Amino acid sequence: MFFTPEEIHLLLDNADPKYGPLLLTAVMTGMREGELLGLQWDDVDWHSKQIYVRRTLQIGRFYEPKTRASKRRIDVDAELLSELKKWKLRCPKGELKLVFPNEAGKPMDATNMIKRIWYPTLRKAGLPRGRFHLLRHTNASLRIEAGQNIKYHQSQLGHSSIQITLDIYGHLMKPVNNEEAVKLRATLFGSKNEATGSKMVAGSLIGRSIDENANATI
Repeated sequence: MFFTPEEIHLLLDNADPKYGPLLLTAVMTGMREGELLGLQWDDVDWHSKQIYVRRTLQIGRFYEPKTRASKRRIDVDAELLSELKKWKLRCPKGELKLVFPNEAGKPMDATNMIKRIWYPTLRKAGLPRGRFHLLRHTNASLRIEAGQNIKYHQSQLGHSSIQITLDIYGHLMKPVNNEEAVKLRATLFGSKNEATGSKMVAGSLIGRSIDENANATI
């Protein structure tokens, strides 16, 4: 299960302004719950437009990501960075410099976040109750719809192998994609705007093939 773009708009429109940046970052990055709650401002690279996943928050303690793949850099767009800059100005301050702390500036309890932020926002938006992890699934579905390379998809979500990505999200990939067939022809014969040239290239290839076959029989 995942949300449609329309449902995500509903979710964000009905979110408390204090928690909108958390939900927006979740859906735009696909970060896991613990990775979001463990994120510090030093992990946001404003210049390269990337977020570094260096730790995860689990039951009040910080841990390094379990796998090398989970410790990663996620590419983000300028609009998300702009929202995060605005959030940084009003974010509760604390010595840990957490991006998404509780109101006292300390690590947010995941259970409280689900009960006091996630479920109430779903209810207000009129969306079915589901796990916070749905935002990660939604990010994955959007990446597939955008046609992202599966290897890039894997690296951004932090899966330890491409097989895991395929096992979880392979069913969302188009079994038929005529656009890719068109791209293949354009790569070989040129674009539509070069129709005449394409015919010439195609003719030369076919002619060469015929010549080679003729030589082979001599």
